[in-house]
Amino acid sequence: MIEINEAINIITNNSTLLKEKEMDIIDVLNHCLSEDIFSPMFLPPFDQSAMDGYAVCGEFETYKLVGEVQAGDAVSFRINKGEACRIFTGAITPEGTTAIAKQEIVKRNNNEIRILEKVKEGTSIRRKGEELEKGALVIKKSTLLTPAAIGLLSGLGLEKVKVISQPKITVIVTGNELTPLGQELKEGKIYESNSYTLRSVLQSVGYNSEVLRVKDDFEDTKRVISNAIEKSDVVIMTGGISVGDYDFVGKALESLGVEQAFYKVNQKPGKPIFYGTKDKVKIFGLPGNPAAVLTCFYMYVVPAIRKMTGYSNPLLEKREVMLGHDYVKKGTRSYILKAKVKNGQVKIHSGQSSAMLSSFVDANCLLLIDSEEGTLKAGEKVTVYMLP
Repeated sequence: MIEINEAINIITNNSTLLKEKEMDIIDVLNHCLSEDIFSPMFLPPFDQSAMDGYAVCGEFETYKLVGEVQAGDAVSFRINKGEACRIFTGAITPEGTTAIAKQEIVKRNNNEIRILEKVKEGTSIRRKGEELEKGALVIKKSTLLTPAAIGLLSGLGLEKVKVISQPKITVIVTGNELTPLGQELKEGKIYESNSYTLRSVLQSVGYNSEVLRVKDDFEDTKRVISNAIEKSDVVIMTGGISVGDYDFVGKALESLGVEQAFYKVNQKPGKPIFYGTKDKVKIFGLPGNPAAVLTCFYMYVVPAIRKMTGYSNPLLEKREVMLGHDYVKKGTRSYILKAKVKNGQVKIHSGQSSAMLSSFVDANCLLLIDSEEGTLKAGEKVTVYMLP
């Protein structure tokens, strides 16, 4: 049995980048760039008006109106001192423009305008290259592409970019006691929730997955896992990893020649967690209890997938925050507790059982307490991992 930090290090050190590929810009959301992006142009590409109003030349009270420029128009004239032209947001400023007077401070009388407030030179002009110079670094390699990043890249005219592929992920749920939604719940059975939890949380961090269910039967378990390994980059199993008479996951993994990196971590919840590999496929055997599944997913699976997909820092964000109340820890296992950071303090939720998902609903972090027994006092600094 190993400690939490050792397990995380093993997983991240063992996780290698997936293949690079070129993709259309519309499809790269939640992918990481595999190259630095440099600007192919100035942004903006010309001096442009930041608002609707009048482009003026020089500082005067009245100006002669000599034209109009709409957004998208080419401009074939210039304005001279004492002259102005009607202009709209985003339009190119005519040569000679010294400022833009917003329309709210302008009185127009036929072909003459009067400025009601003084307008300083440069007012409301977006200068060529103000945001980006041609050749400037736009976005660094390993950056996660968000909607804003995609908008920026498309604004530079980039139709395709090179990114790291996303993994093919298979979730396998085991347990004869599990009843699918929509079916009658018979005595001794429970509704299956782990597949919904894992598929949803994978979607929330940007990844798609396929869900398979297997009965507590050795041959069936072995067959399903083998097929998943053949077509996946990551296989995540829930339940069946302990040593009970009907826990067949461990036996099936061994039979399939999966190389074990570790089995069991000195933590609560989620002690019986397995991590191994076969043919570069990353294989996680998570506990069956719902809260333990989600805890282990955040602590171990998220960093692995992030490392595979190109994140420069794949680990959950780590913070030192003040504990908002006393807490007594018992036993020699490290605790990973559902908690919430608010107003600079963290409070531990009640209902920390590995079977209770309700305490996760309002949690925004996992609070880590090391394996030593003892009482934590309100005001002490504690370590939390923020949930993505």
